[in-house]
Amino acid sequence: MIPESFVQDLLARIDIADIVGRHVSLRKRGANLIGLCPFHGEKTPSFTVSPTKQFYHCFGCGVSGNAISFYIQYLGVSFPEAVRTLAQEVGLQVPQSPKSPEQRRIEKERQKVRTLHEHFLHQAQQYYQAQLRQSRPALNYLRQRGINTETIQKFDLGWAPDEWQALARVFENYQRAELLQTGLVAEGKEGRRYDRFRGRVIFPIRNQRGVTVGFGGRLIADGEPKYLNSPETELFSKSNELYGIWESRQGIHQEGYALVVEGYMDVVALAQLGMHNAVATLGTATTSQHLQRLTRFTNKIVFCFDADRAGQQAAWRALEHALSLVRDDLALHFMFLPQGHDPDSYAREYGITAFKEHIAQAQVFSEFFLQEWARRHDLDLVEGRSACVHEAIPYLARLEPNNYGKQLCQAFAQQVRLTIEELEQQIEQYRERQQGGRYARETAVSQGSAAIDSAPPVQSASHTAPLPQGKRGGTTATQMRRAPMRRQHASRQVVPLAKRLLHLLVAFPELAAEIDAEQLEIIIQSPHLIYVQELISLINDTGCAHGGALLQAVDPNSELGVQLQQVTHEADQDGPLPDPRAEWVDALKRVEIDCIKAEQLELLARGIHEDQTRQRYQFLTRRLAELTTASSI
Repeated sequence: MIPESFVQDLLARIDIADIVGRHVSLRKRGANLIGLCPFHGEKTPSFTVSPTKQFYHCFGCGVSGNAISFYIQYLGVSFPEAVRTLAQEVGLQVPQSPKSPEQRRIEKERQKVRTLHEHFLHQAQQYYQAQLRQSRPALNYLRQRGINTETIQKFDLGWAPDEWQALARVFENYQRAELLQTGLVAEGKEGRRYDRFRGRVIFPIRNQRGVTVGFGGRLIADGEPKYLNSPETELFSKSNELYGIWESRQGIHQEGYALVVEGYMDVVALAQLGMHNAVATLGTATTSQHLQRLTRFTNKIVFCFDADRAGQQAAWRALEHALSLVRDDLALHFMFLPQGHDPDSYAREYGITAFKEHIAQAQVFSEFFLQEWARRHDLDLVEGRSACVHEAIPYLARLEPNNYGKQLCQAFAQQVRLTIEELEQQIEQYRERQQGGRYARETAVSQGSAAIDSAPPVQSASHTAPLPQGKRGGTTATQMRRAPMRRQHASRQVVPLAKRLLHLLVAFPELAAEIDAEQLEIIIQSPHLIYVQELISLINDTGCAHGGALLQAVDPNSELGVQLQQVTHEADQDGPLPDPRAEWVDALKRVEIDCIKAEQLELLARGIHEDQTRQRYQFLTRRLAELTTASSI
């Protein structure tokens, strides 16, 4: 927590006229300064800045505050981010909560790497911009798309020459590790390096602070892939970033909403036509991180999708991520374009006015939610309504207990001919089953669990044979994608095997996508793998595909965040893994061995009297023999 005394000292050292003046054209009027409000569209200045009171106020929309709140509202950053940014400008160091020397060292090293990567990306961006001015084919392509010089400069568009190592002219040492780490270059099987972007119009991807964190590139000649983004890096994660968020921040304030489209060319083309409030996802579905970022700028978001099946599916995925975020003061809308049109083509063919009218008619969140369930099930039949309730309960259970959530549940209840009390009872029972089922499994395992490292080393294999469904629950990957609940009876001690799994997942997050239902059940059964479960949930929720992106996504002060920092540091010292997938399968085998031994102990404690219990024990014995035999081959 930042001390209030530091905040007051910071405000005393900065000049609000200077801070606001960087983003708003101000002129003198008496003792104050006035200008056009950056938070809403107006033609007559009603935005006033008082240098004596260090305060701003708009008589049009009512926004007001000091220099810190201006950064929060204008840049869409959090309070700590706004304080840190302003403190850097005046040379102050923000007080930090107590950290160990090792944590401070890791944090300092990470910041050093990030700063260096930002510098490399900035150099590449300047090179791409200079190349565009010299490339007639690229300029002709943009002119044909209706993009003029002003829009090119606004988005800092560039051109990557169609050469294998054009960036060697920019970076004296083309073999530097940072060029690989930033995604500017790639490496072939024989170790030969080449530019990642070649023969493409370049779209710099900037974060909400205006810092370039990656690039998007579009081919202007035939070839695949037509669009290419930077890979996941220390700076860039497609599940966190939105193209155009920096360029469109003022337009979002002025229009009163953000328009989410599917391509960065749509953002640029709409800006050319006069719509400056569009942002685009970067080859991924809209995530909860995207929505949280947008809600810092506005309380209204309109999603724009194609009307085909893929567009409908993308809209539903956006709805799924928004379920836990909907609240009384947040308006989410879904807009579907006619077949064969994208935002650019529709706006050009019918005009920007018609496009805005189409936006005004977009479906609200509740309407889309209810219509989609009605489309999936025949609500005139008892069977259809029953199946609809069964399928929708997990979605309704994710709603917050605010007025909006209650109203949506009530509307759904009417649609399926239930009373609101009957529906709420089923939602509560579902939540209790989710919590109780996990608790029961963890308690049963922990009572007879042997030490996690008691099993002998196991040779890797291509497949881990699953335990059959006995008394075990039917936990699925869908349940795991939700943030795990805090467990009172499970150990949060990080044993060596748990640290090994964490190391593998941080270094290779894609391993989480390869976990099948049986392997996931094995992980959930172990009381020593709580952090592993939480990390799998984080990877599935955020889509992070790089260790640096995971460290950005996790709360650094959380227990998981601290563990990941330590594991990352130790992994750097240990060096690369020769065969991570084999290591992963081997580790899961060791977890399965521990689970088998724990269940055998439990069966012996209860007594092996019934045929079903005896058969189960015999199966476990055979399975354990298979695993331990494999370890000696």
